[in-house]
Amino acid sequence: MLRGHADRITRIVLIVIAACFLAIGGAIIAANTGLFASGFPQRTLLENPAVSWIGGHSTWFWPIAAAVATVLGVLALLWLIAVLRGPTKTHDLSIDGSARTTLGATALRDALTNEIQGYRGVDDAKVRVYGDAIQPKLGVRVSLTADARVAEVRDRIEQQALAHAREALNAPGLPVILDLGVSKKSSPRVE
Repeated sequence: MLRGHADRITRIVLIVIAACFLAIGGAIIAANTGLFASGFPQRTLLENPAVSWIGGHSTWFWPIAAAVATVLGVLALLWLIAVLRGPTKTHDLSIDGSARTTLGATALRDALTNEIQGYRGVDDAKVRVYGDAIQPKLGVRVSLTADARVAEVRDRIEQQALAHAREALNAPGLPVILDLGVSKKSSPRVE
């Protein structure tokens, strides 16, 4: 799950790569239609002036090509780390919009997890608090039993557990990502 900065970097990198491929493809099509030189479409495949030029300037071309490849490799590694690391976790959450009154993120996480796990039809729950202290975000992943009533459990989570979290943080617009899944376990249903 990509969020924020890593998501923007991913989009920008993919747009730049797509633009490069589009430009290269357009140049090849233009060259084959005779736009650059009138004799280019009739040349053979092995008659390659670029390879001849690189061979004539190989003393300085290959070290520069290696340096460019190294820089691209480092940038790709940094991008991969940013994508895999994910959003930063929050430790203390601000309740009044300043740093004076705070609530521990682990206390909120544990309270929400325990409340959701107590609901009928819930097999397991995991809560993650991330973002900054003044504008935190919640990620809630709930694993339901196979016989759970999904709509009822979702409504109860939204109207009770998440309402309690928003009330505790004094943040009625607290963004929450709720992910519901079904586990293979089943529990006896009590009507």
